[in-house]
Amino acid sequence: MRAAVLEAPGRLVVREIPEWPLEAYGDSDMVLVEVGACGLCGSDFRYFAGENPWAQHTLGRHVPNPPNIVLGHEFAGTVVKVLSERNAHLLGKRVAPVCSKVCGACVECRAGRAHLCPQTVHLGHGQGWGSQAFFPGAYAPSVPCWGASCYELSDRLPMTEAAMMDILAVCVHVARVGHVRIGGTTLSIGAGPAGNGCAQAALAMGAARAAVYERNATALEVARAQGLDTVDARGSGADALRQGFPNGFDTVFDTVGIPETLELGLSLLAKAGTLVNLAVHAGQTLNLDLMRLGSERRLTTSCNFETADYATALAWLESGQFQVREWLTPVALDDLPGIFEAVARDPEGKAAFKWVVRP
Repeated sequence: MRAAVLEAPGRLVVREIPEWPLEAYGDSDMVLVEVGACGLCGSDFRYFAGENPWAQHTLGRHVPNPPNIVLGHEFAGTVVKVLSERNAHLLGKRVAPVCSKVCGACVECRAGRAHLCPQTVHLGHGQGWGSQAFFPGAYAPSVPCWGASCYELSDRLPMTEAAMMDILAVCVHVARVGHVRIGGTTLSIGAGPAGNGCAQAALAMGAARAAVYERNATALEVARAQGLDTVDARGSGADALRQGFPNGFDTVFDTVGIPETLELGLSLLAKAGTLVNLAVHAGQTLNLDLMRLGSERRLTTSCNFETADYATALAWLESGQFQVREWLTPVALDDLPGIFEAVARDPEGKAAFKWVVRP
């Protein structure tokens, strides 16, 4: 089958690979899903650049990526093969699978923090699979996953929208970590899919206003179409934030994660507010005036999502509380190498808000 393979940093190629050896993975819960749609995640572009964002967020350190990762972990599709009779009911079902499996036995799992499990096996990341000729991911016609974490979809939900489940579950988790207040205010620094999704999650949780701070015209246009408060980061954008929200923000979501944006977020944080950094980068140093954390302000990070976050995200997507149709630009599998190379050359010049491939 043809798949988009990250052979090495900066080298993504569409090539023929063997079909997934489902029985050889040694897990009877595995099922094979025919991919209906797969989103291009921001973390995929970081893997292309040679980073390992899963390890940086979950383990707190960089771990080199193996060669030959088939990228893609934001996906939905149809179950076409099962190994165990207990998953027979899934055959032919439209599903949004969770893209990872935790060990269930480590300190983190036993403490109720399974989303921090260091033994996670992860699709599209090369994590936890041991030695493989090709590491499974969903930039391919099919992908192996786990029957126990396949969420069935209603017939009315398009595959392209269901493929956004992973990033939406992340946004639900971020909003929970951010202690969104009923009737409060939130700010997303960066209004890409993560920032936009966090703003939508905050409103679903009862926030009165959700603002986004962004310089990309496409992202601002999408946010306006969804009724979010938008502030253009070009020019005097920071001053506009202070004037429009003189009491600051109860929650700030920083999707950029560099010293300048963290400093901005802390300067706009209301008393007892929470700033959540979604993008942990190695080698970035923050010179922090500790007075920024006075009055019970909190600075924290967010990592992955919990099972309950996934269920909540699907309920909100099915009910329309999450709106993603405006996000999506369809592309073909053969378009992916060019897209990744173009974004690597000019990260701020992305030609689409969110690409989705139908392998």
